[in-house]
Amino acid sequence: MLTCSKVNLSLAVTAKRPDGYHDLDSLFYPFRDPSDEIRLEDTPAGSGVAIRCDTPGVPLEPEKNLCGKAVYAYCKTAGMDVPGLVIHLEKHIPVAAGMGGGSADCATVLRLLQERFHALSDAQLETVAFSLGADVPFFLDPRPSRVTGAGEYITPVDGLPEQLPLLLAAPQFPVSAAWAYQHMDRARAIAEPPRTNELIDALRRRDYESAAQFMRNDLEHALFVKFPLLVLLRDFLLNNGALRAMVSGSGPTLLALFRDDAAAQTAHAHAAAEFDSSIRFLLPA
Repeated sequence: MLTCSKVNLSLAVTAKRPDGYHDLDSLFYPFRDPSDEIRLEDTPAGSGVAIRCDTPGVPLEPEKNLCGKAVYAYCKTAGMDVPGLVIHLEKHIPVAAGMGGGSADCATVLRLLQERFHALSDAQLETVAFSLGADVPFFLDPRPSRVTGAGEYITPVDGLPEQLPLLLAAPQFPVSAAWAYQHMDRARAIAEPPRTNELIDALRRRDYESAAQFMRNDLEHALFVKFPLLVLLRDFLLNNGALRAMVSGSGPTLLALFRDDAAAQTAHAHAAAEFDSSIRFLLPA
């Protein structure tokens, strides 16, 4: 089964919660490409769960991998024995890049288990998903959505373009979401009210110049300080026609919004000529 990826067209932090999570007001936008591919292979009962993946940086121990954790959490909630499974994971979404790859993989395993066993209600499946990560519930049914709370409140947004004139720049190094939240300027973020409604309205009108004014990411300031390469990439994208260039999620991937697809494609060609393969430039679909 193919997964999907996403970017945060806006990520406003509105409060710190007693449970350690942060309340957000965010606009999630999913892509069919780039995507990962997951396949479950049955093994003899009692043989446990194994992870197979060739991508560096992906933990293969099932207790440390979100896909393995998904199997254990599903079975525990359903009151069933853990089946013998090998999870084959083919990665194309950059790892720990702010594009939701791990969360998408986790949600896809939950969906495959539900298709096979039908052991949980929809509400139980959503609860299990949230217990595994704040972004995981979104990937159970990925559609453009406004996401609030710590990720558990998902409101699909109708009327957005099926495809946006975006270019992604993904440096080949990971950033921990925990690090990004730990180092954010929390006081500054919470003091600035979200403008998600204005962003949604502008996107519905296909008014990308206005939309660019309402895009924000309260986590990006610390990343720009820690990683000067991201500043270089941001400035390059802005100098090559981007209306807005910012970090997606906890980064380090940058997303750039353009006036139209032609402008995004032109910037993509310039980027490919300017930078080496250590940075992936993607025109998502």
